[in-house]
Amino acid sequence: MLDILKPTEARKRGMRLGRDTREEILNAAEELLQRRGYNAFSYQHIAVQLGIRNAAIHYHFPGKEDLGVALVKRYRQRFRDWTDEVARLSNAWDRLNAHFQTYVEYAVAGSKICPGGVLSSEFEAIPEVMRHEARLLMREIFEWLIETLDAGRAQGSLNFIGDSRHKAVEIGAALQGSLQIARMAGEERFHQVLQQLALELRHSSADSLP
Repeated sequence: MLDILKPTEARKRGMRLGRDTREEILNAAEELLQRRGYNAFSYQHIAVQLGIRNAAIHYHFPGKEDLGVALVKRYRQRFRDWTDEVARLSNAWDRLNAHFQTYVEYAVAGSKICPGGVLSSEFEAIPEVMRHEARLLMREIFEWLIETLDAGRAQGSLNFIGDSRHKAVEIGAALQGSLQIARMAGEERFHQVLQQLALELRHSSADSLP
């Protein structure tokens, strides 16, 4: 399965064999960010989880703001790497569905929220430098969605009513929102939203509303 915005199992195995403290710190912080939110964890949480001292974290990330910026920059790089990989799929629906499947991973993980959902919900409470990186991340995802929707409409693999920019906003909101709803109502609610998105995007053009 194509991966996006999360560590691979290969990277995790590599950490156990040869320790990369900086990467371990980022991975631990990422897990805490997506489960608790930026302001609900501290360096002490990371230190206890990894069995290291706070000083080791400060060595790589002098302040929590530095850690937060590094996390969002890593999300952005992963997304760019992922788009390069998924570009080999000629069918726009296949590319969009691959994007959907990355959110399935978060839903299956239980209480994890996608990076965009966490950053947007805490946007006013995170440092300005993190806000800047978060805006860039969301813009890159948004622009990719628009491009994919336009390509799908042109090739006939996607059908939807209205402007692709508006549809991209709807898709992003549905994916983020359904993950948050699933926290309280169960994973099934997320899959219901995903199924509805697929129905709306894959309906026959002959069935389109006038």
